[in-house]
Amino acid sequence: LRLGNDMRAVLISDSKCDKSAAALSVRVGSVFDPPEVPGLAHFLEHMLFLGTEKYPEEDEYNNFLAKHGGMSNAYTAECVTNYYFGVSPNHLEGALDRFAQFFLKPLFTEAATDRELKAVDSEHSKNQQSDPWRWNQLLKNDANPKHPLCHFGTGNSETLQKIPERDGFSVRGRLLEFHEKYYSANQMCLVVLGKESLAELEGLVKSLFGPVLDKAVTMPYGPEIG
Repeated sequence: LRLGNDMRAVLISDSKCDKSAAALSVRVGSVFDPPEVPGLAHFLEHMLFLGTEKYPEEDEYNNFLAKHGGMSNAYTAECVTNYYFGVSPNHLEGALDRFAQFFLKPLFTEAATDRELKAVDSEHSKNQQSDPWRWNQLLKNDANPKHPLCHFGTGNSETLQKIPERDGFSVRGRLLEFHEKYYSANQMCLVVLGKESLAELEGLVKSLFGPVLDKAVTMPYGPEIG
């Protein structure tokens, strides 16, 4: 299914499912970080969970899922960022509504920005003790230094706070610019699993995700990246 805003969607109807779920991928990842802000795409992934215009409470999304047998997570890879959740089948609509707001009207409040910086830095510290993450960094170190693949993609307090403060620019401002530049419906793909019929799922997806802006973003592929 392709929505009017050019977002692609895959719908799965299973009347006997014991868990409804959804995932949305945006075709932008860490290789698109501005050179002066390594880790920005990953930081943006964190920030989308922390309040929207319709649901301004920072923990609204995760609290709703927790109350209804659900879970959520996300990850930032080199060329894609993926967000996903699971929830009890009777509460798919409420979860999807909260989820859709990530891509419509995220708040990116200054208070949440400062606080979430600490969470990203903590995640980086944890990764330093992980052999797979160490191996991944060795591969990056061996990459062509002129290619964006070689740069530090997770981010930490150094790249997301200390250096920006030293160089006199706002990380929150760069977050807003990055979201505005890349988070476009035509670069998103959604998949939804629910007990509802395909017609019902289609109506739900169109009403909730149809308003996501199509900015007609063109993303580079392969050698075009760097």
